[in-house]
Amino acid sequence: MVEEDIISTLPDLILRHILSFLETKHAVTTSILSKRWKNLYRSVPVLHFKTTATDEASYFRFINFVSSVFLSRDLAFSVKTFHLDFTYHDYQIIYPRSPMEIVTAWINVIVLLGVECIDLCVELEKTIGFTKLPISILTCNTLVVLNLHCFGVEEALSPVDLPSL
Repeated sequence: MVEEDIISTLPDLILRHILSFLETKHAVTTSILSKRWKNLYRSVPVLHFKTTATDEASYFRFINFVSSVFLSRDLAFSVKTFHLDFTYHDYQIIYPRSPMEIVTAWINVIVLLGVECIDLCVELEKTIGFTKLPISILTCNTLVVLNLHCFGVEEALSPVDLPSL
């Protein structure tokens, strides 16, 4: 007796909705299920990344994974929600780009993709206080929800304009 694969018969819209409840690393792994699932993760409306990098190797694995998700993203689909929970405190390494520069680049991309909800918990810098909030967030006209942990806002160099917040 052959079991029927009922889930794969659902429309892509429903499958993307189901995948949006998973962390992105798990949504990406569904791409091996079949040809039908291969590219679905590229259009999921929720990007959810979470890690505590404990060494240089895990830091670079995470950075490369998140960057590859952004590079493979189907730009025809917006990112409605972006969750980033990222902790890394190895201060001995000198990077070509600082970790916060990389996070800022990711945030700039999701702002361009029409993000509505941003949830950030980023502990990267060896500083007392908070990580500086990327300026692109302060002018995101699609943003409806903004949750921040370990971020600070310096006096704005440009006006803050969040019409949907």
